[in-house]
Amino acid sequence: MCTVSFIPKSQGFYIGMNRDESVRRVTANSPEISYRDGHAMLYPAEPSGGTWIGVNDTGICLALINWHAVSSHPERPVVSRGTVVKTLILSQSSDQLFPAIEGLPLRRMPPFRLIAILLLEHTVHEFRWNQIEISQRRYEWETRHWFSSGFDEPAAQEKRAKVCRTAWDQPQAGSLNWLRQLHASHSPSPGPFSICMHRKDAATVSYTEVVLGNGTVRMKYHHGALCNGSTDCVERIIPLHKRNDGLHNDHQSRRKLGCHAARKSGDWRSLSFEGSLSF
Repeated sequence: MCTVSFIPKSQGFYIGMNRDESVRRVTANSPEISYRDGHAMLYPAEPSGGTWIGVNDTGICLALINWHAVSSHPERPVVSRGTVVKTLILSQSSDQLFPAIEGLPLRRMPPFRLIAILLLEHTVHEFRWNQIEISQRRYEWETRHWFSSGFDEPAAQEKRAKVCRTAWDQPQAGSLNWLRQLHASHSPSPGPFSICMHRKDAATVSYTEVVLGNGTVRMKYHHGALCNGSTDCVERIIPLHKRNDGLHNDHQSRRKLGCHAARKSGDWRSLSFEGSLSF
């Protein structure tokens, strides 16, 4: 149960992700900067170490959502889907992603959908594991929203897509404040179908925001739903790795950076929603 929003910008992108989970689930840890093979990464983590969203310093962001529309019958012992993003976040291109996914113990994992945003290629990929095969969809560099729900996934996709489509008519559509308001939305009413989801047994438990541009990658993590008014928010920033494409700034020392102001909004071209709605 999650909502993911992708908004491309002139030299980067915004990602917003609501994580919807059981209210009995253990609270996750805030994002921290980690390093592997000379590259920096950011991701929040379960106490067990798994994660659902991550970004690296080459401009690749991965977000995983459960695929409830497909029956779950993994082989035993079951491997947590939380290992997917953590394992693949070292990838630096779409050519590396697919073989890396095939190398996962997929037969022991429940169904999932992995969203991959690749800055250098200006493409969006969605990898779908249905417990029989892994398939890939490639999208243009355009705004998209994805939705999942363990309550009624088709209904959640339809209702949340309608809310997003209406929200794009607002004057500040595409800005960071607008993105946060969207992910705090209770339209049409607080409940299992609202983007900020509330049920007795499950709810939106966190909001993660990724802002990539002007030579940096910033991840902001809000404990709990955005609607609760809490200021319990953690922010981490890493420099983009130097590349020869003019998009990245050099960084000799890998260190935590101070907070940056929100980047100037870029242009958006078209909108696409998971499901049949698009315009």
